[in-house]
Amino acid sequence: MTNLNQPILDTVDPEIVDRLVTRRDAIRKGASMSSFVAAGMAMGSVPVLLAALSKDVFAQTPSAILDVLQFAFILENLENEFYRAVLGTSAVAAQNAAFATVRAQIPATAQQTFAQIQKHEQQHTDFLGHVAIPLFGGTAPSLSANDFDFTGGNGSGNGPFLQATTRLDHLLLVAQAVEDTGVRAYKGQAGRLLINGNDQADVALESALRIHSVEARHAAKIRRIRRSLNMGDTSLRFSGYVSGGGVGAAGAGNISNPPAAAVAALGLIYDGEDNTVHTVFNGVAAANIDAATLSGMDVIGDASARRDAAMMAFDEPLTKDQVVAIVRGFIKDDAARGLP
Repeated sequence: MTNLNQPILDTVDPEIVDRLVTRRDAIRKGASMSSFVAAGMAMGSVPVLLAALSKDVFAQTPSAILDVLQFAFILENLENEFYRAVLGTSAVAAQNAAFATVRAQIPATAQQTFAQIQKHEQQHTDFLGHVAIPLFGGTAPSLSANDFDFTGGNGSGNGPFLQATTRLDHLLLVAQAVEDTGVRAYKGQAGRLLINGNDQADVALESALRIHSVEARHAAKIRRIRRSLNMGDTSLRFSGYVSGGGVGAAGAGNISNPPAAAVAALGLIYDGEDNTVHTVFNGVAAANIDAATLSGMDVIGDASARRDAAMMAFDEPLTKDQVVAIVRGFIKDDAARGLP
């Protein structure tokens, strides 16, 4: 079981860390850049390392980098403020009060998990807003704790996820969905930072994606909490793998009478997770391979078991437009906050 108190960088392959810190031609562009790298590695997050290493590596496309970082800032703020409200540490009293009923239902171990995850998110938002985005000549989107509606009601406070403020099972489902959205969003943005044939870019991207996997462990931890509180519900999983697509992948079997809008939102969050067809380069051109029908797979069971294994073996990305459609209801006056 992942120890959420373990420093994030400890989970990164030491060889990759060595490659990063010895890549002098990427790092020794100036004393300030070296300090950003050091700060980024200490923080240990996807946007941090991308910001720290990509100014020179990706200098030919600074606007694309800045767009990714500003988008990440919005998502990280959403996650950070969500956990602060749940824990009762938001700067806005109304946000704390909204979760007072469900807060009393959260087991102590789960509260500790939320507190540790919130620390990670706070580090990410601080670095993005104060270091990474200004480094690329940009300004962080204007956001405050009061700019979020965690019911998904776009400011009404009466959105489809209102029950998450009063019922523990609903709250944990929302926490899992928030984390899964972030994981898929980062994967969807990674391609915008890829430059073929650039060794420095390859190292930065490889390292960032390895650290990105730690974010997925947050979602896995919340899944384990959900199952531990509902031992008889096999739709909930101890593992962090996503099985199936759409609302079925959310593991919402223990949620009674979910609002239709909540079901629709979960469908968007897990849309495409049941995909088994992937594009690869066969040496000549792009080719599609269905992982569920590959021969020689050591999978016990019938075709259905093979398909389940293939679905769980790959995490599918979300495009920026897909993520915006998911999070729009959680941000008041979303257009003014930087969402298209």
